[in-house]
Amino acid sequence: MEANKRIIIVDDQQDLRDQLAKLLLRSGKKNETASLVQQMKARLLGTAKEEESDSSQGDGYIVTTAGQGQEAFELVKKAVEEGKPYAMMFLDMRMPPGWDGLETAKRVRETDKNIEIVIMTAYADHDQRTIAETVGTPEKLLYIKKPFQTEEIFQLALSLTSKWNFEETERSRKYWLETLIRCMSKIKGAKGNQNEVSVTALKAILSFTGASKGLICILDEVQNQWNVEHVQGIEKADGESFVKENSQRLTESKTTQNLAGKYLLPLKREGYAAVVVIYDVVSQNDPEWYKLLSLLSMTASEVLSSASHAKDNMAGLSGDDRAKINDIVTHAASLKEKLGNSPDAELASKIGALAKAILIK
Repeated sequence: MEANKRIIIVDDQQDLRDQLAKLLLRSGKKNETASLVQQMKARLLGTAKEEESDSSQGDGYIVTTAGQGQEAFELVKKAVEEGKPYAMMFLDMRMPPGWDGLETAKRVRETDKNIEIVIMTAYADHDQRTIAETVGTPEKLLYIKKPFQTEEIFQLALSLTSKWNFEETERSRKYWLETLIRCMSKIKGAKGNQNEVSVTALKAILSFTGASKGLICILDEVQNQWNVEHVQGIEKADGESFVKENSQRLTESKTTQNLAGKYLLPLKREGYAAVVVIYDVVSQNDPEWYKLLSLLSMTASEVLSSASHAKDNMAGLSGDDRAKINDIVTHAASLKEKLGNSPDAELASKIGALAKAILIK
């Protein structure tokens, strides 16, 4: 996942806001001289772009500024709603005539429980214990006394954005693991014929990948052709067309891969081959996600292969075998009747039921 380096600076003094923003933006430039040369060249050629006054981006941090607590709160709320939250906030304590830093921090924390907040103040308006109790999540709350050193700002920005990203990665991995466990349980608990198991496997894989559209196709080794077993979110005719056009690639696929904007997930074992085609996968940059997806695909392969072999075994029963199983059913029923209320009558009933189940399959 892309590192979040979004920072919001909240202070009623514009000169201080601008100073902090420039410090953070300059900290991301590896070669400031080269950057200035490029800017001068752009101005001479008339290609320079005017930067927005309230939001800027250097090579590293993306910095937004706000002059009042209410304004900052709305910016944080909007960022969360858009799925682009701020990693940290530099927040002044005194900001007349609106909310002070304590009220702002409290409101912001209610909207975004993960943002790192650094309170800047030159006065002891509130003791740290009161602030921590009011705002909550004290492990994401730090204090810096004005006037501060440039190095302090650099260190806080680097350490707190890194901390936010590390914790976000851990939150994502925990969510993926919990989702994986649920999906694996559904697949392993799938019952019924091969088609019903295929439906369960497809739904579970789409759920884990955050997708809503896909199909599962199975190779008929006798006919040497791929058959679409089930689709979700797409027309079956469209799925069949895709499978027909790419049958060779499906046969050759051994690992996950992209094909024509779709994601192929092979589910193959000895004597069995299936492929899940995901149309709208939300892929991740974290290798841990791919490891978990691989584990899920292995589980699906095992369950689907077992269901397929069970089907083949039942289809392979000879007439003589079926006659013998029918005899077992008949004898079990007769034995149950003779035993009456004896405890062994229940055992005879179970034997008969199992024999019937074999014939039905």
